Amino acid sequence: MSVLTGGPGTGKSRTVAAVVRLARAAGAQVALAAPTGRAAKRLEELCGWPASTLHRLLQAQGMSGAFARDVDNPIEADLVVVDEVSMLDAELAAALLDACADGTHLLLVGDPAQLPSIGPGRVLADLLAAGVAPVTELQRLYRQSEGGGIATLAMAVRAGELPAPPSGPDREVVVVPTRGAGEAAHRVVQLVTDSIPRALGIPVADVQVVTPVHGGPAGTEALNAALKQVLNPGGGSNGGFDVGDRVVATANHLDDGFANGEIGVVTAAGDKGALTVAFPGGDVEVPGGAVGDLRHGWAVTVHRAQGSEWPAVVAVFPPEAGRMLTRPLIYTALTRAQRHLSVVSVNGPGLRAAVHQSGGRQRCTLLPALLAQEIQPEAADEEGR
Repeated sequence: MSVLTGGPGTGKSRTVAAVVRLARAAGAQVALAAPTGRAAKRLEELCGWPASTLHRLLQAQGMSGAFARDVDNPIEADLVVVDEVSMLDAELAAALLDACADGTHLLLVGDPAQLPSIGPGRVLADLLAAGVAPVTELQRLYRQSEGGGIATLAMAVRAGELPAPPSGPDREVVVVPTRGAGEAAHRVVQLVTDSIPRALGIPVADVQVVTPVHGGPAGTEALNAALKQVLNPGGGSNGGFDVGDRVVATANHLDDGFANGEIGVVTAAGDKGALTVAFPGGDVEVPGGAVGDLRHGWAVTVHRAQGSEWPAVVAVFPPEAGRMLTRPLIYTALTRAQRHLSVVSVNGPGLRAAVHQSGGRQRCTLLPALLAQEIQPEAADEEGR
């Protein structure tokens, strides 16, 4: 097992693609996975090899939490590469390791500066702290021609600094100060529906709003309502949705073909409340009983956006975020953008203070101690032989 880390623009994706290319050239069987469908699709495009969500790779058994791939039925691969590992909680990481046979090479790729997993644990950070696995940290910033301003800003935030946004004719990063959450919401709608498509030529379909909160004038609920009114007005006669709505899944329905966090567009309404949704992996018929686990997805929380990227991102930091506003959250929001980033902030000093602090309340786990206890004696025994 080995770990590859680094910030945006340091070459993680190109390094993974090179590793996969060399492994395949050597005749190795390779399996690629990521926690979200969008991240898996990006991994597949970069490597030129099929990738799936981690739940699909492990063959999750419906909503039970069990997996068909385990110690008795391991993944059939010589090399398993998993991207966005900061999103892995302890239970999913344990299932992954169970499903890797002895002799399989496991490459974990991620950025420990991002938000930790929603579930228990902080697996990537603990692996790095334990020092029991080989780690390659990429530090040099290469991505200048393809998102240099975004990468430069993100790397500064990663280090605890909030510099002035990079200036330049390409307008990769734009900061929009506002005086309140209501004005912030108005500016978000303006950016998504008019300014970004008109000034930068990026279509609305490639623009995503991220915000820390659900409630308030600049939360997901109000922003989605405002964006729907402009982009796809309708009465929501199909379980609260209309054809053309952007939606996000809020639960895993792997048997139906979609996973928690995947974002798609409603393309048709069927019988018994069913909807056809174009997700990153293809069209899926969402049965009526699962439609309740869809929400409008023009604006999503930063936590739900983690693991995905878009050509343009509007990151909103309203006062309602309060103590949720931490360096990992801000950094995760900024790094969702590929070509353009608009930062809509109500409280400039509060944003700067959050970046200067190391983060919110730290999770404490026993994993580093357990790893050191289990692995180091084994290494000593092998050296003794």
